[in-house]
Formats: sequence, C-alpha cells, structure tokens
Amino acid sequence: MVRWPTLLLVTALLPATAGVRSSCAVVVGGGGSASTDCIAVIDAPANSPPAPASPKNVDCVDGDPTCDADGTRNARCEFNVSLCVNSTMITGCTPTRADSLAIDHSTDNGDPKFDTDFQALQQRANLLGFPDNENTDDCTLQSTITVALKPPGSEGAPFKKGKKTLRLEADGATDRATTDHDHMRLTCRPEGNGLYSPHELYDGTFDRIRQQVFAQSCALSGCHDSNSHKNNMILYPNVAYSQIVGVTPFNSAAAVAGWQRVFAGDPTQSYLYRKVTCDLPDMITYGACMPFQRPPISQQLQDIIQLWIVGDVPCGPAPDVGCWVAGTDQ
Repeated sequence: MVRWPTLLLVTALLPATAGVRSSCAVVVGGGGSASTDCIAVIDAPANSPPAPASPKNVDCVDGDPTCDADGTRNARCEFNVSLCVNSTMITGCTPTRADSLAIDHSTDNGDPKFDTDFQALQQRANLLGFPDNENTDDCTLQSTITVALKPPGSEGAPFKKGKKTLRLEADGATDRATTDHDHMRLTCRPEGNGLYSPHELYDGTFDRIRQQVFAQSCALSGCHDSNSHKNNMILYPNVAYSQIVGVTPFNSAAAVAGWQRVFAGDPTQSYLYRKVTCDLPDMITYGACMPFQRPPISQQLQDIIQLWIVGDVPCGPAPDVGCWVAGTDQ
C-alpha cells in the first residue's frame, strides 16, 4: 500500500463549512515541514506531477472540466480552492491548534502583486476563527482563483500559458508552537493551437474594455484600485460600469464643461474617452492623459471604446453574449 506523506485523495466528508467539493479534489500539505504541514493544507484539483508521484500543483488545459471549473475554452482557467486548518490527512503530523493564516498578496495596500482572488480566499479563511482554532479539518468554503492565459505579443499569434502561485503562512501548534509555510502553483495552458476569437474571450464589448483596458492599465496600485481610488474612481472589472457611466467627473473643469466620465452616445463629452485618446483642451486644468506614465492604449482599443459609447454603452452590469456593439468583435 502506497503512503502519501503530504497529501491524500479525499474520500471522507469534510465539515459542512467546506461547501460543495470537486470530485477530483486533493488535499495538499503545501511543502512545509512534514511535522508541521497539517496546520494548514490546500484543497484543490492538484494533478501535477502526475501519478504515481504525489501531485502538489495544478496544471490545466483551458476548458478541461477535470481541473477548469468553468469547463469552457475562454483563455482562462478557474480553479476551485479551499483552505483547511488542523488537518488529520497529513501523515506524521498531529495538529493541536491554528492561530492565524495569511495569504501573500491578499491585501490591497499598494502591493503591486495584489490579487482580488487571493483577497477573497483570505476573507473566507478569516471566518474560520483565529486564534486558538482547535477544530480538526476545519475548511473554508470554496473560492475561485482565475488564471488567465498570457496574451500574444502580436496579432494572430497564439496565447501562452499563465500561472499564479498561492503562498500562505499559518501559525499554530502540533507538539509545539510553530509556523507552516505552504505554496501551490496554478498553471493554465492554451487549448489546441492557442488561437482565440473575441467571442471566446469576452462576453461583450464592455467586458472586452474592462478586461483589456481597465484590468491591465487602470485598476493598478496607485491608480484606480480600491486602496488608492484616485479621483474617487475604482476600475476593478466588477464595479467599473457603475463608476463611469453617467457619473460627473472629479475634475472640476470637466464637470463645469458638462462632461461625464462616460456620456452615453457622445464620446466628445466623455471624460474617460478624452483622457485615453489624449484629446483634452489642456493638461493643466483637465489633467494628464491616461494611462498615466504608461504606454497609451492601442488605436484598436480606443476605437472600441468610441463605438461602445456611440452605441449607448450597453450591457455593463450584466454582460452576456448579446452585448456586442458592431465592429468591436474583430
């Protein structure tokens, strides 16, 4: 009989707090010392390296339902992950208590590697109750970590693999007070030839704008993230629409001119469009071009924003397949 020193295929029911679990979920110690690895463990569809080795990471092809939770070819993999403390599934380690659990890059404090997926998982971990958590196999609800493929460097080129590394530190005790350091690498690989159409990548025109423009050039540390919220504007994809459409600009000159951040139907009165196209009366009273001190967005994306505004800014709160403005899906 093979013994797995730091992982075990889960066949027993976890506590109710664990939520619905994937049939291919694996508990992974995460690489800490064998005697302390049970303070915190990672529950995920680990499959790498393949059997007969002990899997420690997730290596997934986009759309593979055994590891990609959305099961869709869309240039990203969604991994359902839970964290458990005081695990009884790690051979050679007997937990006593868990006092804290901290995930790297989960705090929006100016960290350039801040990740909202890690933040969500951290928030669920905080609900386990620290310090002095003595409940065995106490698990968070599943949380989704999305790993996007790396976009091609030139038009017509294939996407490349994307990856994230989940790192955490848990304080607690086994036979003594100690710390458990764990990590798991999450990799998403392109399916087939790695070529994707806009309809495979985005739910509609605004979804394309928020992913290609806001997520990559605007919702960054020091700019329009939840920590800095420069000019009282946050451009995370899930809140961007309500932050811009029909909203008066923070800039007083633009506000006096009657502009809105995005004026439905009229790009010339849309402050956001005038900023990203650098079409401003002056840069002293109206502010600098955007993205600030970064390369301008491409002409193609500028045109897509213009067409979206002219098309009356459809489908922001709930993008779906019917949300494409003509000329923006090429």
